[in-house]
Amino acid sequence: MKLRVDGLEACDRLGDATPGDGGERDLLREVNDRAKRLEAQLAAMRSETAAARTEMIEQFAAVDLEVAAIRREVNARLVAAPAADHIPTQIADEFASVRAEVAREFNAIRSELLDLGIKLDRLLKKDFM
Repeated sequence: MKLRVDGLEACDRLGDATPGDGGERDLLREVNDRAKRLEAQLAAMRSETAAARTEMIEQFAAVDLEVAAIRREVNARLVAAPAADHIPTQIADEFASVRAEVAREFNAIRSELLDLGIKLDRLLKKDFM
């Protein structure tokens, strides 16, 4: 198909008559129009994916800073609190659990975004081959 399209483009550039009844020229235009629309749609998807990735990275960085601040606060209270007070250690354990869950979620989302990028690249290569 690609060789045929290339041949039609070469005939069109040289001003030769299009082989057949002219339907091939219309088909070539339709293929080119569809390819341009797909390129625009894929560019928009890549842009949206990049924006979402940037926003997610910023949000996770903010969460990480908040968790670090909470950890410092909990540690400061543990040092100042009597040994019989078990509530701060429970809070610290809960925060550690929440942080681990957030890290797992972040890694899962990052993995999905990478997979989406790979799939987009494959689609681009497939559509233009």
